[in-house]
Amino acid sequence: MTSCAPTKGWTAGGPVAHRRAFGVALRELRTAQKTAKGVSLYSRHVNRPAGRVLAAAAYRAGLSPNQVTLVSAAWSFAAVAALALLPPSWPLALGVYAGLALGFAFDSADGQLARLRRESSAAGEWLDHVVDCAKITALHAAVLVSFYRHFDLPGPGWLLLPLAFQWAAVLIFFGGLLTEKLK
Repeated sequence: MTSCAPTKGWTAGGPVAHRRAFGVALRELRTAQKTAKGVSLYSRHVNRPAGRVLAAAAYRAGLSPNQVTLVSAAWSFAAVAALALLPPSWPLALGVYAGLALGFAFDSADGQLARLRRESSAAGEWLDHVVDCAKITALHAAVLVSFYRHFDLPGPGWLLLPLAFQWAAVLIFFGGLLTEKLK
């Protein structure tokens, strides 16, 4: 007769050492956070905690911070491409939201993983910022493409609206980046 009880070293969810290492990484990540000063409520209460879990999982999977940045880019650009190419619908809206939210959470995870692994580098920071800039510009360009392809706008001037948002988003992104660097 076999027992249903877990064998020594195992829990219902897998090896104890695996779960313990994930938990240790998660605890260490809580102390390796950037300051919350000036951070949006979404980043503070949703994105950073989600990124912390993803960073701990990436740590356990042996991923580098740059690999996590590329995962972030993949989720984000898949969502952006869907927005530009597919006809608008509620399922598309949910899918685009999910892809962007996951991309944003992985974007938070890459820096947290770098701090956990003590592997912060200028090259990694550069890659992170370049991907962020590409995501910002691509998202607004995708909205413009979607407007052009799928909506009967009252006039062509409405196509300038996504460009105005793109300009503002890029300005805010780089303004914040430069402010942080110049302090």
